Amino acid sequence: MTPDLLHSFLTAYEAGSIQKAAGMLHVSQPTLSRRLQRLEDTLGTALFERSSTGLVATIYGHALAQRARLIVMEMDLARDELARIRDAVGGFVTFGLSPGIAAGLMPTAAARLAVSNPDLRLGIVEGVSESLIEQVRERRIDFAVCTIPIQTSETLLVERIGEDPFAVVANRHHPLADGRTVPLAETATFPWAMPTFRGAVRQWVEAHFVSIGLSPPVPRIETSSMQLIRHLLADGRHLSYLPARLAGDFPHVVALPCRPSMVLSRAFGAVRLSHREPSPAALLVIEAIRQAAADPPPLTLPGLAESA
Repeated sequence: MTPDLLHSFLTAYEAGSIQKAAGMLHVSQPTLSRRLQRLEDTLGTALFERSSTGLVATIYGHALAQRARLIVMEMDLARDELARIRDAVGGFVTFGLSPGIAAGLMPTAAARLAVSNPDLRLGIVEGVSESLIEQVRERRIDFAVCTIPIQTSETLLVERIGEDPFAVVANRHHPLADGRTVPLAETATFPWAMPTFRGAVRQWVEAHFVSIGLSPPVPRIETSSMQLIRHLLADGRHLSYLPARLAGDFPHVVALPCRPSMVLSRAFGAVRLSHREPSPAALLVIEAIRQAAADPPPLTLPGLAESA
């Protein structure tokens, strides 16, 4: 029982005539008669009583018509849904983001997607790069967006998307936020609240302090909660090292001009399996994140250091 047979049956059922139904289907009357006969043979029962005045559905024909309408409607819906996924108009994408990218870039990217592709559904997993990459390997997510460079292999493909500048930030009422350039040593006299990242960014911060003869800051608080860091910065005592786009959304937060400069341009990219082509919908998400990264950060950045 194929969709074509059901469609032919419903057309004949509603037309009540082989001649009319054949015209509506743009087939010959013998072709339509053979289709109906094939359907009756498959079901093992007569669906119509044929007469000189046309077709009269049997009790079985009436019963099949009720089900056939639902089947054809579901087939049409399925066809439309597959087309929408293929054309990236709709569908579902599961991907991973590191915390800074999730909070700093994804709101802007999601707003763009809501306008251009309102039927696209997103499943977002937040985590550190190592965990996200493992989920890519295990095919639990389609791709991950995280800091590069990363440990790669023949099974992984990394596509650079953009850069995300980091800076030392504080509440504008913090004692160091007085408009002067702050010697880096002076930042060590205040408590730090830091995200729990251990990759290239943290290594760069620690190496930067050591290179000028200073001990790296020991965070008073380390947390994966950006909301908690936001509250700690609001108290006017803590410093933090955050993506400029993320910190720019915190109220009354400024980037401190430090000597030497502490603004780091961090490269990030999309990581996926090398033998697995991304879906059109996944490409749309990656492009939306790329566009969000191209927007200037809301904070004024005092100088730019080399990328980590």
